[in-house]
Amino acid sequence: MKTDTYTKVVLTIIAVALSANCLKSLIPTAKADGKAYISLPVNADGTISVRIKQMPETMDVNITGCDRDAFFNAQPIPVKVIK
Repeated sequence: MKTDTYTKVVLTIIAVALSANCLKSLIPTAKADGKAYISLPVNADGTISVRIKQMPETMDVNITGCDRDAFFNAQPIPVKVIK
């Protein structure tokens, strides 16, 4: 009889997980700017090609905040400037 109880518990857990997965799609995702996001093509080496059309001689970058855990397993981002 323990097998019957075990089977019922496992099937109940599966049913709850599947129901939660279905209900998750009903909750709208929050977007700060209201725009949809797109995917960018990634090069074979893992980089993304970006073309900046106009830029002053120097570019001012101000980082106002950063999550402390963002650098825990972070890899450096290689940047190549091609003129």
